[in-house]
Amino acid sequence: MTAATGVETGPRALSCYTANLAAYLERRDPGALDTIARTVHLAVRTGLPDDDLAVSHHAEPLHRLPRDGELRHACTRSPMVLLRELREELARHGQVVVFASSAALPWSIATSERSAPHLLLVDGNDGERWHVVDEFSAQLPDGRQEPFEGWIDDDALIAVTEPNPTPPREHELRDDHVFGVPVPRPPSGTYHWLSLGVQGLPGPGLPEGWRVGAEASLTALRDFWSGVAEHPDRARFLDDMWAASQHHTFRYAQLLHVERPCAADADLFRAAASAWTDLPMALHFAVRSAARGRARPAVVTATFDHLLRAELAAQRVLGAYGYRSAP
Repeated sequence: MTAATGVETGPRALSCYTANLAAYLERRDPGALDTIARTVHLAVRTGLPDDDLAVSHHAEPLHRLPRDGELRHACTRSPMVLLRELREELARHGQVVVFASSAALPWSIATSERSAPHLLLVDGNDGERWHVVDEFSAQLPDGRQEPFEGWIDDDALIAVTEPNPTPPREHELRDDHVFGVPVPRPPSGTYHWLSLGVQGLPGPGLPEGWRVGAEASLTALRDFWSGVAEHPDRARFLDDMWAASQHHTFRYAQLLHVERPCAADADLFRAAASAWTDLPMALHFAVRSAARGRARPAVVTATFDHLLRAELAAQRVLGAYGYRSAP
């Protein structure tokens, strides 16, 4: 499904975490994609130890979206226990989301150097075979990643879910905020999946220290990325900016497809979507230039200033369509 922005509005328009989580939720609720689009926001936390960057992409916690329960982290250190627990989850609910490694997926183009956590949907088991669905699709630095649907055996499922005993901090931060709000993740080195259980009381939102909303978050990110020449290790957070771009362009594509806004508002939404689309490319250019000794802080500043103007213009009318327009 493609909206007037030219961007798909289905799960394939989302990031490597959210695409298959969205596919899971959509099977339980046909309106889940629209709900996810309305949760999209941007909140960031800079000034962390080791110059880390934390990013929240959803204002409403995604793990609380199922109508009949709440998704919770589950884990084990035993691959045999993993297979048993997944069979039980399939028997109860017909599907389960597992945490995988992108480079370990047989259909993935990711190299071991660029491997990252990846959510995968498992929706069938036939003895020693598992039916898996990967809705993630994107143009990546290594080429075009296409979606996949098919059968893999026990050994392959264990291989793709093999945990990293020492994940880099940026991966841990993404796992911490996979639902949009901090939720304690399982220990490193464990096989990891999501189990649907009884919904509990709402947990706390974002703690103190987060920059929430377009103006605060984009200004913080402008300052963070303007200093990439002096802090080249910040390049490890480029994927977080790509994810933010994907989520926001998805939001506008979904809005245009479902709400059919008036022409003037539609132009504002397309302009904002275009500005978000341009963000990762501009940051990659700035990072590559800085690595060659040619810092481009002016490019970074101009990119974020343009994006902020476009986003604020769109947000002035977002509320009329039931979308979040302010922190």
